[in-house]
Amino acid sequence: MPIIAKESIEKLRSEILSCQKCKDLAKLRKTSVPGTGAPKANIIIVSDFPHKDGAEKKGIPFTGDESGKFIMGILKQVKLSLARDTYITYLVKCTPRKLAGGKDGGQVKEEKKPAAKHVANCIPYLVQEISISTPHIIVSLGLDVSNTLLHNFFSVEKKFASIEKIHMRVFENPSFKLVPFFSPHDVVVEKIISEEKYIEDFKSLARLLKIV
Repeated sequence: MPIIAKESIEKLRSEILSCQKCKDLAKLRKTSVPGTGAPKANIIIVSDFPHKDGAEKKGIPFTGDESGKFIMGILKQVKLSLARDTYITYLVKCTPRKLAGGKDGGQVKEEKKPAAKHVANCIPYLVQEISISTPHIIVSLGLDVSNTLLHNFFSVEKKFASIEKIHMRVFENPSFKLVPFFSPHDVVVEKIISEEKYIEDFKSLARLLKIV
């Protein structure tokens, strides 16, 4: 089974790297960023999209910027391993951009929030990642990702207005548990929650993982 899962993940990775579903994103991206980690994972961590100053540079999730480094550091602290039990990925696999006028009349590529069509085009890839990995727990980082996963996998029509209301709340369906979390940006940049509290919450999550 692990060999089949690894082959399936590699095939999916190739599809994502050559994806042209969103013509606007494919035209402006440096690369798309497939998920990475254990093919058969107990936990999948889903963030919004690869940011231009971070993961897009290397094509590897959660690298290159402070938010990514922060999450990778936490995984080490709570003893979650990309080689053994953890898979990390994005809801949208490309950096969403728009073209804006530059000072000298040139065009500048500005990062923007993904449009609904970008999410709709990309979420089948996440469905495949989940189907291959069969995780016990999915962690959604940030409000937008959490609302999207709740809608698509739990039929929750209501959009939550604040991540504070659902942080660390456990949602269950027959296949897996979903646990929304503040995004690393909320911690590192916005300072909505302290690093100490965030790390303790991840430790609690790791303990939950041991009993499911």
